Amino acid sequence: MNGTTKIYDYLVIGSGIAGLTYALQVSRWGKVAIITKKSLFDCNTDYAQGGIAAVLDPQDSFEKHIEDTYKAGAELGKKKVIQQIIMEGPKLIQYLIDLGTDFTRKDETYDNCLENLSLTMEGGHTFRRIAYAEDSTGHQIMETLTKRCRENPNIDIYEYHIAIDLITQHHIVQDDGFIPGITCWGAYIMDDATKEISIFKARKTMLATGGAARIYAHNTNPDVATGDGMAMARLAGARLANMEFVQFHPTAFWSPTGDTFLISEALRGEGAILRLQDGSTFMEKYHPQGNLAPRDVVSRAIDAELKKRGEKFCYLDATSIPAEILHKHFPHIDSRLKSYGIDFTKDPIPVFPAAHFFCGGVLATIDGITDIKNLFAAGEVACTGLHGANRLASNSLLEALVIGWRAGNHPSNLEEVTFPEILPWKQMEEFNEHEWVVISHNREIIGTIMDGYVGIRRSRRLLKYALSRMENIYNEVNNFYQHNAVRREVVETRNMAVIAIAVIRSALMRKESRGAHFLIDAPVPNDELYKIDTII
Repeated sequence: MNGTTKIYDYLVIGSGIAGLTYALQVSRWGKVAIITKKSLFDCNTDYAQGGIAAVLDPQDSFEKHIEDTYKAGAELGKKKVIQQIIMEGPKLIQYLIDLGTDFTRKDETYDNCLENLSLTMEGGHTFRRIAYAEDSTGHQIMETLTKRCRENPNIDIYEYHIAIDLITQHHIVQDDGFIPGITCWGAYIMDDATKEISIFKARKTMLATGGAARIYAHNTNPDVATGDGMAMARLAGARLANMEFVQFHPTAFWSPTGDTFLISEALRGEGAILRLQDGSTFMEKYHPQGNLAPRDVVSRAIDAELKKRGEKFCYLDATSIPAEILHKHFPHIDSRLKSYGIDFTKDPIPVFPAAHFFCGGVLATIDGITDIKNLFAAGEVACTGLHGANRLASNSLLEALVIGWRAGNHPSNLEEVTFPEILPWKQMEEFNEHEWVVISHNREIIGTIMDGYVGIRRSRRLLKYALSRMENIYNEVNNFYQHNAVRREVVETRNMAVIAIAVIRSALMRKESRGAHFLIDAPVPNDELYKIDTII
């Protein structure tokens, strides 16, 4: 069913820190529509526990943070980008404070200001520089940003709406001659309740849809993280960069039922230790920083030790940390663990590595500018060059905040745009319930293939096998998509297949091991041939 045409100055697809920051900035100049698949809070930002990294201690330095970021990224990050983002961190954390974000303070009786922020340590950092709000930093930031957006008269919020496709040259009448290049004029948006598909015209569109860890069966992400923005940009003609670098978080909660959630790296920052099921420690064998080594190192170490023993999980032991610190700093984790009968002041926590974060994404500049005219990208959906081959802990919220803010203040937001004639969405009337199994089964199979063949340790033989399987799945899903009425689950599964193929192809292009990409056929980096980005 086709809906109406809605006209805005700015369209934001996604509701995390990057999208909401951009929306607040551009609302000064025009009307903004925010589109989100579920509620505003259903995003990776809300799941972020640890905090946001920035140089906030006089004894710390920008140079140290830059070097930590570059080293953690296996020297593939862009040094100028790293420098600019890190140097803007303190100013923009102050921006969040000014909006009303209540970070944990050294002295709760004094003001919430940069000098009074409590700072913690995480893996890969050489200094305590993580600002946090207990163990629910992302949720606290989201509370502030959503409140500001909801009270802003220039911002309209469309929850439970899904973007189907970006509106580009692929969707318009070009009777007067071809329009060269690729330009975005908004998106086709479906109301998930009514199934109506409307045209949302906009002078500028911001992709802030987050990552795609849901293409893995075992992951730490909310169920909305199906790679929609990456896939739409890819289908529209944008380049993707460094998609092979999927970061696995080393400490996801393990349970026999398969339920999982993130156990913050900040626990190890406060002194928690990884142990095998027999109680022995092992991280000292893998890295000088031991339990606080970069995430790729810790995840591979756990994976190797578990495979060696045929075990499914190891333990994170926080029992040496004073109970009052655990209760004060980690109330969310405490509550979740208690629901499984675990008291982490006395009991070790069963953990295992799970897919967590995409270091690659839509190729974008530090201002969020992409290959497609009038299309910005910020946050996990984008690849700006900050993370290189592996993300330094708590640099994700920093990047999303800085790029969202810079994009929202870019002078191109004030450009006038001439809209071509945009055709209504060609909606099929029929939906074949009997063939629905094509979608439901393939969605499950995508996760199984990615876990089994494109996980922490990879081989070229299994990557080629995975690519063949995934291309067949994409063809099946796309055939269903082309011949049936649109549904959210169909669009998501199409997007998941597109991104899974991009990850596998990128992994096959990189014939070395670097950062989050470990190839057993070539287990060491090859700077001479591969210290370059993988571009699709």
